[in-house]
Amino acid sequence: MARESSRRRFISATGLGLVTGLAGCLGGGDGDTTQDTGSGSEDNTQDTGSGSEDGTEDAGEGGGDLAIPLSEYEGADIDWRQFEGSEINILAPQHPWMDTIEPAIPVFEELTGMTVITNTFPEQQFRTKRLTDLTTGAGEYDAFWNVRTVNQYRKSGWLQPLDEFFQDDSLFDEKWYDRDDLFDVVKWRCHADGKWDKWSGLPLNTEVQVQFYRTDLYEKHGLEVAETTEEFIENARTIHENESDVIGTLGRGQKGYGMAPYILNTFVQEFGANIWDSFPDDSGLDSEKAIGAADFYVNLLQDYGPEGPGSFTWSDVLSAMQSGTAGHIVSDANLFWPGLTDPEASDVADRIGVAPVPYPESGSFGPNQSTWQMNTSQFADNSAGAFLFMIWATSKPTNNWMHIDQGAGFSVRRGVWENDEFRSRVGETYADVTIESQEAANPISFDENYPEWGQKYSEELQRAINGEKTPTEAMKAAASAAENAF
Repeated sequence: MARESSRRRFISATGLGLVTGLAGCLGGGDGDTTQDTGSGSEDNTQDTGSGSEDGTEDAGEGGGDLAIPLSEYEGADIDWRQFEGSEINILAPQHPWMDTIEPAIPVFEELTGMTVITNTFPEQQFRTKRLTDLTTGAGEYDAFWNVRTVNQYRKSGWLQPLDEFFQDDSLFDEKWYDRDDLFDVVKWRCHADGKWDKWSGLPLNTEVQVQFYRTDLYEKHGLEVAETTEEFIENARTIHENESDVIGTLGRGQKGYGMAPYILNTFVQEFGANIWDSFPDDSGLDSEKAIGAADFYVNLLQDYGPEGPGSFTWSDVLSAMQSGTAGHIVSDANLFWPGLTDPEASDVADRIGVAPVPYPESGSFGPNQSTWQMNTSQFADNSAGAFLFMIWATSKPTNNWMHIDQGAGFSVRRGVWENDEFRSRVGETYADVTIESQEAANPISFDENYPEWGQKYSEELQRAINGEKTPTEAMKAAASAAENAF
């Protein structure tokens, strides 16, 4: 037991202090993770400094130096110049998607004759500015990012549905844009998580949960990749009990509705439960199957996880795995992959495997998923111009350039994930696991009060992970919080 105590203290220290480079996630590069930082907020964008309001300069006559040839867009039956001379004002968090597309914005300006002003801020400033703009009806921003408050804003009457723009032949060409190329799950997200028969926005990125494991330890101990949660427990136990200074698994435990609940919700639904048995009167979080999922996750972290598992955020999970001190991540964002396999960021870059998340023998495969989308509001001055920007930014030519030429890794288009050049860069297995997981994804729908009750749910779950409550007590309290929110 002395060895285990020492090992757990070491993992705790490295997990909390070793966020390095993340070449593919969060800090700018190949991806992101769109989850909450632990305070109940909406995203995981890192604060890299003070907020900025940097208007992008017009490309002017420099067409020959454009990042993407204008000829890529000439095949679209769209009147690109109809808003020539106007401006569109975009509000966004600091995020790799914005970093990646920024060099191409002059392409849009040259194509349309419009000026794009981007306003990017650290998370809290971004959220405050967005909410202020909407609650006051100021309409300063023509487009803004959103991930978990879509239904809150829809119910408040603030969102402008995009359907009228899709139906305008001067603004949209279905054959050229090809909405069928978008993953079904991101289209569902862009219908207010399936709660609206209208388009609430257009998808910017996608992440889906997968499991990560140490290939060298699997070979050493003769392990096979777990398809079921029962098999996963045995694999985690084997590594935990037979390796010094390596724990069996990692998982988010910190409070914040995008932290521990984001992971547990995968297992709640895979165990056969629903977040809501009957919305909004009867939460499914206190059902027998939901409690079974909580038992699995809580006991897994307590038995084979780090010391103080309730303190682990997504970044702690990632950095601990990068340090080589854990055998698995039971379930987390597929976009961890670039950071885990980057030799400059990871001590085990050549020893990481990826596979679909495990599911119980009595359940079914269906990982959680998340998507940032771009919305426009009823108050915006130039919603139609903003829609034109969304179409351009999420089109095949722009998406291909971002992911094939620029090294991004969060495409919402299946065609990118099937592209040979892209697959060669990210790895065939990773691409196949991502496609399989996106297509099987069973994401939860964020209702209008989720930011309130989801935070309380996260606090109860953290108490269970810390051993302060049983999983049953925590899930019953979480169910009550959900029902009481309405």
